[in-house]
Amino acid sequence: YRCWFLFHPDHVEQVLAKQADKFIRFRKIMNILRQWNGNSLLIAEGNSWKDRRRKVLPAFKQQRMPEYSKMVVQHANEFSKDITDKIKTRDSYQCSIDSVMAQYALDIAGITLFGKKLGSSSKEISDSVHGLSEIAYSETTSPFTLPSFIPSASNVHKRHVMSVMKDTISAIVSERLSASDSDHGDLLSILIKHHGHDQTAIEEDVMSLLIAGHETSGATLSWLFLLLAKNQTILQRVHGELDEVITGDIPEHGDLMKLPYLTATIKEVMRLYPAPYALFCREAVENVDLDGLSIKKGDLVQLLPYVTHRDKRWFEAPMEFNPERFLNEEAWPKYAYFPFGAGPRVCIGQSFGMMEVALTAATILKNHMLQPIDKIPEPSPRFSLRPNGHDEVVFMERSK
Repeated sequence: YRCWFLFHPDHVEQVLAKQADKFIRFRKIMNILRQWNGNSLLIAEGNSWKDRRRKVLPAFKQQRMPEYSKMVVQHANEFSKDITDKIKTRDSYQCSIDSVMAQYALDIAGITLFGKKLGSSSKEISDSVHGLSEIAYSETTSPFTLPSFIPSASNVHKRHVMSVMKDTISAIVSERLSASDSDHGDLLSILIKHHGHDQTAIEEDVMSLLIAGHETSGATLSWLFLLLAKNQTILQRVHGELDEVITGDIPEHGDLMKLPYLTATIKEVMRLYPAPYALFCREAVENVDLDGLSIKKGDLVQLLPYVTHRDKRWFEAPMEFNPERFLNEEAWPKYAYFPFGAGPRVCIGQSFGMMEVALTAATILKNHMLQPIDKIPEPSPRFSLRPNGHDEVVFMERSK
């Protein structure tokens, strides 16, 4: 393949928005993900994708966010109380933040998707999701993979983790389909309604939302707590804003609009450490002219938010963690910042993701502080951008 790596905002705009119809996601990658995602919203192209998006979009309408917010805050509050209990016995709570946030985000995904935690199968599902992420990364970056019918150790492992995920989701969907048609206030209720009880389509989209949603949120929360632990002045300002805005024990959905500094902090985290550090590679389906670049049919195009977000042409002191830049009018081109992608295939759950991260952070930081750390761990570019170990943080009770 001939592959173009493009970093300029003008080229990002052309590929994702103005000439998006001239590209599809790289078929090799999509075929790998199709093994467990089926023909879900994540995988589909053309009219099939438009139909899928039309059916899934109602699940993420703004009027449903307050109900989702209650679910997120309830779980975040339980998590915060658990931290408090651990602190009382040890004076502090030290943890590998990425591991903890991955499990936390999976619990949130279960609650908002199905209206309940994944329960006793949570650990096995967490291991399976991690396994699928590693398999996806390995197979998409390898020039050759063994056919699935060969009983190699990797194929046996892949079949196992795929079976765990599919069996779990199928059981939950089957139970809901046989129970009633009532709206439980969760994402599954919407998918059942708009997919017309098509169990295969429902399960495919549930699989994609469960994996993609918890991967990105968990990674963003991990980087958020690490960066705040490293930058105590910024953490103090976040604490001050939370104390001023949140008058009760826990935040509410309406508080989000009153937390501009926390929102700016999260946006700055996603600028420096975007979970989707590289968007799915695009494949040109016809010859394309991108402002003088002659992209031929069959050429691949790679866009990397991680690189564009750190370009000094668009961001002053780009390596500096500075939420202030998001409190003022944007001084960079529109397509220089795209942590959720852009154009027709912009992340359908971006509002949900921002809400989840903000309310989780607000609930936990309202009652806890972070012990300073000396440095931020190196990022590990797997299927999402995660800390490469050395990610311990220490929570302590706040003295107000």
